[in-house]
Amino acid sequence: MFKQKIWPFIGASGTEYPFTILPKSEKLPQSAGVFILAYTHPRGHMAGWKTTPILINHADNIALTLDTETQLNHNQTALWNSNFVLLEPSQSAREKCVHDLKILESKDA
Repeated sequence: MFKQKIWPFIGASGTEYPFTILPKSEKLPQSAGVFILAYTHPRGHMAGWKTTPILINHADNIALTLDTETQLNHNQTALWNSNFVLLEPSQSAREKCVHDLKILESKDA
């Protein structure tokens, strides 16, 4: 999609979370972490990229959770074109990150 490998998401607390960018077609890691399914698109000729999260979640095994538990509606599936992954073994740190990002998401809605 683009050359950038890391995308910083900033939570409502101001904490910056450095997510690895993966195309939708790439298999997700079988590791614990936070994942964001998103719609990523150019803002304009020179304005860079914009990412709109569709789903923010965490799991002990990201690949397995995405394959078995994640349910997107038809419109979300049509928009979903990129994955963002933050590997994190600690469940409490994952929960904190997801909560922080979802608070920000709800403020933007």
